[in-house]
Amino acid sequence: MPHDSDMPNPIDKEGEPVAGSRSILVAACVSGFLFQFDLTALSAALPDIASSLSARVADQAWIIHVYSLALIFALPLAGPVADRFGRRRLFMAATVSFALASVMCATATTLGSLLAWRVFQGVAGAGLTASSAALLAAAYPGSRRAWAFGICGTVVGGSMVAGPPLGALIAAAIGWPWVFWINVPICVGLVLLTRRTASDQTPSTAYASLDWAGPAALAAGVGSLALLMLAGHELGESNGAAIWAVVGVSIVAFTLFILIERRHIAPAFDFSLFGSSRFVAMCLVPIAGSIGYWALLVHLPQMARGPMALSPAATGLLLTALTIPMFLFPSIGAVVAAKLPARWYFAGGLAVVGGADFFLALAARDLSAPMSKWAVVGALLIGGAGCAMFNVQITAAAVSAVPPDRSATAAAICVTMRQIGFAFGIALIGALLQSNDPLAYTRAFAAVSVCTLALAVIVFALLRRSE
Repeated sequence: MPHDSDMPNPIDKEGEPVAGSRSILVAACVSGFLFQFDLTALSAALPDIASSLSARVADQAWIIHVYSLALIFALPLAGPVADRFGRRRLFMAATVSFALASVMCATATTLGSLLAWRVFQGVAGAGLTASSAALLAAAYPGSRRAWAFGICGTVVGGSMVAGPPLGALIAAAIGWPWVFWINVPICVGLVLLTRRTASDQTPSTAYASLDWAGPAALAAGVGSLALLMLAGHELGESNGAAIWAVVGVSIVAFTLFILIERRHIAPAFDFSLFGSSRFVAMCLVPIAGSIGYWALLVHLPQMARGPMALSPAATGLLLTALTIPMFLFPSIGAVVAAKLPARWYFAGGLAVVGGADFFLALAARDLSAPMSKWAVVGALLIGGAGCAMFNVQITAAAVSAVPPDRSATAAAICVTMRQIGFAFGIALIGALLQSNDPLAYTRAFAAVSVCTLALAVIVFALLRRSE
């Protein structure tokens, strides 16, 4: 096989070749696949993890939830850290950290230790995501950049399709720890590949202090709010003061977040951007999409293994009904986006997702009925198609709503909003599933349907105002 440097490289707009670009593209694709696979594959394995660690069904959500909270904290910091200390350095450090965290997750013997290492893995994942995107953008300047990111997006979409069935099969055949163990050789390969081919930019010497306190306060606020939703009933029964303490922490955390961001010289969340109704709308779209679509990934496995009585393999296949549209429809969405006004495009996509959640709620009324499985599959396919149509266009639309020199901040805020919606959706569904009511799933899916449709109406109004 020829060495990477012997292969022809893309030519940038200045006519100069970019050395090692193909290897960097491979590294970005693999890291993107790994990051997304660790979510979708792990979701399918959640019932096996809970059974192995003697965790309650209600605690399964925290395995994904703490990862999302870590991303809320780390994502706004990852970009500035990469710019300051070097994108390749951050990529390699994050990859090594992700491998180490995976080893510790695989060897965890209690739910508490698993959750702690999942936080570490989420921080590493944020660094991996931000640095790989920066390396790819530097390797493919000019007109070839869109092509490179398109290839990477396709690979990530493939990981969403492969993740659920592979995660379920791995957990059933050789045990859930192997969902984490397989990360290790992949991370080793990424380090060797990036060390050999990628170059680093000159670290910046003029920079403002990092805004770590703001994202930390935001993550604390979102986490305490999730705790209130998921464990508020138990806290209220065991100790009335505990629930008020959690409420107090949440209020203080959100208040500190606002104060810190208003006073910081380089805030992770620049509140001046929210003066644009279009930007506000594009922050609500990922929140709504996460509530109505992404949060389902966490709770569908327990429904499939529980009232639907499906095998692990069948559970993995069921989840592909939710994820396979993410691989098939983004290109169609790009065509539709060019023909429809933004208000109809984004609000319409959210309406499809919310409508699919409503049909899923109807199907969940009697999950033992012969046709219920097909009704669930149909609802998941519709919801996945709706989200896939607009999902990849969100960040671009958010960036276009702000001045060019604020595009990086806008993109980071948009991605963080997706994680906030994901965390809220997980907590909302989990809170409604804690009762022994046979209609608990119906109520939970109906609730996310109402939230998604309500946000769709708000998005439509905001975009109409901006247009």
